[in-house]
Amino acid sequence: MTYLRALVGRWSRRDRLAVLVIALTVALLVGAALLVVAAGDQTRDLAAEYDGNASVAGYDSLENASRAADSDDIVLPTATAIGPDGDSRRIVAIPDDAAAIGLPDRPNGTVAADADGETWRLEGADRTESTTVAAASAPADPLPPDWLRTTPETLASVGPTGALVVSLAENGGTPLVGALEFFTRGAADVLGVVRTGVAAAGVIVAATLSSVVRMTIRDRARTIRVVRATGAAPRRVRLAFAARAGAIALAGGVLGYAIGAIVANAAVTAAVIVGLPTTLSVAVTPEVARLVAAMLAAITLVGAATGYVTARAATAKPPARVGRDGPSGRSNAPSGRLGRAAAGARRRLGPSVLAARTVVPAAATLSTFAVIVLLVASLGTVGASLSADGTAIAEPDAAHPADSRVSADYAESLERRGIPASPEILLFASRDGNPHLVRGVDYDSFATVSDARIVEGTEPAADEDAVVGVELADALGLEPGDELVVGGSTEPAVGVVTVVGTVETGGFADHQLLVSLPTARHLSALEDGDVNRIRTAVEPDADAERTTAVVDVEAPPHAPPGEAVTVEATVWNPAAEPAERTLEARLGSGEASRTLELEPGEYELAVGDVGKSIVVADAPPLESPAVPASGPPNATLSVPVREAGGKPVANATVRIGNRTAETDAAGVAALELPANEGTYDATVRAGERERNASIRVARDAAPVPAASVSIDPSPPSVHARPTATVEFENPWDRSLETAIELEGPGATERATIALEPGGTTTRTATLSRQPPGNYSASVASADGDRTLAATEYEVVGDDRVVSALAASGHHRAAGGIGTAIEYAVGNLRVLFGALTALAALTVVGATSAVLARGIRARRRTLAIHRATGASPWRVLGIVLGDAARIGVVASAAAVGLAVAALEVLAATGRLTAFGVSLSPRP
Repeated sequence: MTYLRALVGRWSRRDRLAVLVIALTVALLVGAALLVVAAGDQTRDLAAEYDGNASVAGYDSLENASRAADSDDIVLPTATAIGPDGDSRRIVAIPDDAAAIGLPDRPNGTVAADADGETWRLEGADRTESTTVAAASAPADPLPPDWLRTTPETLASVGPTGALVVSLAENGGTPLVGALEFFTRGAADVLGVVRTGVAAAGVIVAATLSSVVRMTIRDRARTIRVVRATGAAPRRVRLAFAARAGAIALAGGVLGYAIGAIVANAAVTAAVIVGLPTTLSVAVTPEVARLVAAMLAAITLVGAATGYVTARAATAKPPARVGRDGPSGRSNAPSGRLGRAAAGARRRLGPSVLAARTVVPAAATLSTFAVIVLLVASLGTVGASLSADGTAIAEPDAAHPADSRVSADYAESLERRGIPASPEILLFASRDGNPHLVRGVDYDSFATVSDARIVEGTEPAADEDAVVGVELADALGLEPGDELVVGGSTEPAVGVVTVVGTVETGGFADHQLLVSLPTARHLSALEDGDVNRIRTAVEPDADAERTTAVVDVEAPPHAPPGEAVTVEATVWNPAAEPAERTLEARLGSGEASRTLELEPGEYELAVGDVGKSIVVADAPPLESPAVPASGPPNATLSVPVREAGGKPVANATVRIGNRTAETDAAGVAALELPANEGTYDATVRAGERERNASIRVARDAAPVPAASVSIDPSPPSVHARPTATVEFENPWDRSLETAIELEGPGATERATIALEPGGTTTRTATLSRQPPGNYSASVASADGDRTLAATEYEVVGDDRVVSALAASGHHRAAGGIGTAIEYAVGNLRVLFGALTALAALTVVGATSAVLARGIRARRRTLAIHRATGASPWRVLGIVLGDAARIGVVASAAAVGLAVAALEVLAATGRLTAFGVSLSPRP
């Protein structure tokens, strides 16, 4: 008994090496389990805010919809309405309980947002009739704004031709907000593919574990002979070796858990250090603990079972024959000319010591690594499909094109220069649990920047027409003529499109649904005129004239005659490579690199394509008088008079109606407003300099602060995000508290300002980038009754600046759904990197076990080499040479096996993630 206990608990150096080999193979399973669970949880958390909590499905008849609907579902019958100009639209009946789930209220009759009492023709399944369509306010509900709304009774009179079923339960269909399901289902697809690879690795782990255990037991052949010769029963020996093998396997499993956890956490730490966006947090949750416990139990069981079976084969023999299997006596000499030639080739090319059959287990082991590497490479296309493809203009502060907001006018600017441009909107969608991307495009423009080819059907012609990529059509079973319900991306919305064709581009659009821009804009949170990005056919160019642009010119606003003018030009290079460009400056009618002497007057300064006005005068011009927009009669008003640059002007005259006053040393004049109501000119004059404004005098005019709006830089270029600055000043003899709203392109700021008499304050707002054109910024009272100040500005820089943007395809930074995408893709990259590292460790362990077993089987041959004078280095060289030959053949076979395995997965539809069919041969 004591000897058997020692046999179980006392391990040699080889046994400890076996524990390490087992640990390296088990580390892949444990690390993958930790990362897969963490990635799934984090992806759900990232997109959780976009849970729409409702889904919608379309049916070709009201009867089918009613049968499919549960008691809590809302059924929306639909039909077709024809307008007086022949325009065909969808009409939907709104039941009484629709508002309970965020749908519009039941209308009183038939209404439309753009109607004005016209007569429309309703075409139903039973008959056609005419009805008057009343005007309604622009709808703010999930239904498309151009759909007509009516009562169920009206639609029942003509017979619905179809219906939508909106459900609060997860009954399949299309979610009203697709982002959450897109990410969760897509992540599940990715992790399912990863689990497939890990399952394949699990088979190799089990085989490696079994091989290591068999070697440790066979190394104890002498011990078995002694124990059996001293009377130990075979069953007791088997159980002892089963316990020993199980203990070795369990120790290797525990160590493998530690290695797997360390590698997984190290991968996350390395990602953070190098700046890769990730939210992965590898932690032992109850789910992970149960999974790891099951793994360790399975590993221990495999080890014990292998130990028992191997010991059974040893104990079934007489003790004297254990471990002394000799040659079978069969001759291995080749017979015949062909056999001898083959044997000669094997001697020259094959291993000289190790058995050639070692290639088989080595290939099986390496095939696991090849499967995982190929899967990681294939899954890498998922991140690319979620990112921008091609050269595009996107908002520089957006983390991802889906979070970008740019004006569709950029496309027109590019097309005027002969550059193909496609304004696009990116949406996240899911249908019956199949996640996919929806791209809003103008198909004609899209075709100019891609190799789009209609494979079946026709090009889209109406807003409700759509074309589907050939790969997505196969995945969802779509074909021309199918009607498809589509949901919102990050906001609740629903629409119906008709698939009119399938398209092939050779890119990621083959896995996407292409809808019209109006449809996509309804399904997104974008405003009219905005898109996510402008995709172009321009490639980054080394030509500095093409990839750089003069975006700003700084010069003093005025200069005395005869003095030099210092000009500072800002040149923007959005491309990744340095560029060198020569600039030419012009001032007035002169063009030179010398000082120009100009008479007093106003001149245009131009550098490159950017210009601004410069006033040449003996004294700076006056600023516009800071007077409020309105005030009550006879109220006392303080009017400051300043030069451009802010210097106060003393002894200047201020006139409002028939009331005048002079400024004091501080440049402020105090005077009363006229007694009669009306609009008066406010004029300030200092010598020959004069500026004018206006003020409305009314009894109901409450005192408001004086305000002025300025834009910086002035003028802004398409590259700049200008800042609107509003300066408020209280010119009254009482305290003011006013709620204001500052509005400009892409910005709305609200605030309440409090000013003491004579007090000042400033508010700013950052406006969005715009293409060349005229824009305005204004500040008004929060109730919208009074405009306090306004200014117009021009975005300068001709279309060549837009071309420089297109040539760079540059965007950066963070926010919104873009952040979710950025971190989701980052998490997948960390997962893939860690899996590759863990697979490499597994290959090291498994290959070590295979070679160790092969060397052990040839130890007598190696001993003969040593006995006949071969040095240890010579023997080592022979073994390494054999290992290299075996490795080359095994690697080639492993790649073939891996590709074949992935081809099978692709053929069965299991090699898909985020709606993208992955290639078995990336």
